[in-house]
Amino acid sequence: MDRDKMIEAAAADAMTGKHISFTLNGEKYKISPPTMGKMQILAKLYLQLDFDEDALIEKPHTEVMRICADKADMVCRIMAVATLDTKEELLDDNVVNERAEKFKWSCTTEDYTQFVIAMMTMVDYENFISSTRLLRMTRLNKPTEKKKVAGRVG
Repeated sequence: MDRDKMIEAAAADAMTGKHISFTLNGEKYKISPPTMGKMQILAKLYLQLDFDEDALIEKPHTEVMRICADKADMVCRIMAVATLDTKEELLDDNVVNERAEKFKWSCTTEDYTQFVIAMMTMVDYENFISSTRLLRMTRLNKPTEKKKVAGRVG
C-alpha cells in the first residue's frame, strides 16, 4: 500500500474510533482513541506547540508541518504519550522520555506531520481547536492566589 493510501486509511480509522497501528524500525505501535486521563496529558502538551489557530483553520496541513519542523521534540513527546497504554507508563517520565527519544531518532518531519493530523482527527478537529482555545483562556485568566486569614469561630 502506498504512503497516500496509508494516510487516508489512518484518517478513516481515526474518524471511526479505531486504533491506528504503525511499525517503526520493526517495532509495532498502537494509538487508541485517548481516554480522559490521556487527553489531559495531551492537552498540556498541545498547548506547548503554540499553534496559530487561524492558520490551523485555513491551512491545517501547512500549519502542522510548521509546528512539526519547529517543535519536533514536543511532537515526539506527544507521540510517546499517545502510544503508551497504562496509567503507570503515562505517569513515568523515564518511560515517556525513552519512547520520545525513539521517535526523535526514527521519524522524519513528514512522519510527525502525519501523526499529528491523525491525532487531531481522532480527537475531533473542531473540538480540538475549541478545547485548545478554552485551555489557553483559562490558563491566562486563572485566579490569583489570595491570602487566607484564619478567623475565630465562636
